[in-house]
Amino acid sequence: MGRDAGLALRSPRAVAARRLFVALAGLAALTACEGESDPTGPNALGREPAINEVVTTAPLNASSNDTLVYFSFTTGGLVQRTADWDLALRRYEVRLASPATGASKTVLGVSLANNQNATTAEVLAFTRASTLPAFDALRDAQVPADDQFVTDRLADSPQAHIVLGGVPVANAAQFWKVRLANGQFAVVRNARIKFTGFVTDTIYLESRLQTGNALGAVQTLAVAPAGVSRAISLNTNSVVTPNGCNWDFQFNPDPRQLAITVNTACNVGTYPGSASPTFAAVTSASDAPQYVSYLSQLVGPIPNSILDTKAPFRYDLTGQQRLHPAFNVYFAKVGTKVWKFQVIDYYSNTGAPGFPTIRYSRVR
Repeated sequence: MGRDAGLALRSPRAVAARRLFVALAGLAALTACEGESDPTGPNALGREPAINEVVTTAPLNASSNDTLVYFSFTTGGLVQRTADWDLALRRYEVRLASPATGASKTVLGVSLANNQNATTAEVLAFTRASTLPAFDALRDAQVPADDQFVTDRLADSPQAHIVLGGVPVANAAQFWKVRLANGQFAVVRNARIKFTGFVTDTIYLESRLQTGNALGAVQTLAVAPAGVSRAISLNTNSVVTPNGCNWDFQFNPDPRQLAITVNTACNVGTYPGSASPTFAAVTSASDAPQYVSYLSQLVGPIPNSILDTKAPFRYDLTGQQRLHPAFNVYFAKVGTKVWKFQVIDYYSNTGAPGFPTIRYSRVR
C-alpha cells in the first residue's frame, strides 16, 4: 500500500516544515493588502558614527514582497542597489553584502546568539530600553575571533528539495531559479513526493519556463523512477534519456540519496528563490545574482527563518500573527571595520509591517 509523504507528517522536522508553511501563510495574509512604497530612504544619520556611538534608524521601508532594499552602516539609511551597501532587507529577511546576494564586495558576519535560548515570556518582555545596556556593553573586546566570521554564500544541497526526518516530504515552499542547458531560464520546485514503503514511487516537479522576460504557466511533471536515476528536461517538461545537453536535472531515488544534481557539463546552474515572492508569484528566473552548478541553498550567519531562534524575529508568540524582535545581536565585518547591530522592530510608526528598525554601532 502506498504512502504519500505529502500526508505523512510525523517527524519533528516535518512538523516544523508544516509550522513554517502555516506561518508563511499567515504572513502572506498580513501583507496581501499592502501597497508598495518608495524603497529608498530615510537617511537617518548621513555620516559614519563614532566608535561605540549607538545609532537607531527610523523604520526602514522593506515592505515589498519581492524587492530587496539596501542599508549602509556608513550613512545609516537605505541606498540604491548600485551604491555601497552592507545589508539587504526584505520584510523579515536580513542578508549580508556578498557576490551571492549581488554585491561587489563581501561583508562577513557572526551571530552572537545572545537570546537563542530566551523563552517566549522573556522575548515578549524585551523592550528597546531594557535591551540597550547589554547592546551598548558589547565593545571591541567582545568581538568574536576572525575565524568565526562567515559570509552569505551558496552551498551545495542536493536534498534541499525535501524535508528529511521520518518519511521525507516535499519542501514545496522552496524553489529554484534555473539556467537551463539550452540557455533558457525557468523556476522549479518539488511539489510532492510519494513513497511505496521505502521506495520512491513518484516525485512531482512543478516548473515555469521563461520566454523573453515573462514566466509561463505552471507545468507539472510526474517522475516515476522505478529504482533508477532519471534525467529531466525542464525545457520539454519530460523525462529523457540523457544525451549531451538534452537534460537539466537528474533525480537519484536511492533512499540514501534522494538527490537532485544538475547537468554541469552544459552549464546548468541554480539559485534558491526566497520566501517572498513565492513560486507562483515570482516574475523572473533570469535575474539571480549567480547560478551555481548544484542544487543550491543560501546560507549565512543571519537566519532568514521565523523558526530559528538565532533569527531577528520570532512569530506569533501571542496568537496575533505578529513578528516580535528577539534582540539577537550580530557582528558584521566590513573591511577592517566591525559593526554590531540588532533588528529591534518590524512595524512602522503607524503599525504597518515590513518596516524594520536597526540599532547599530561601530566597535572597531
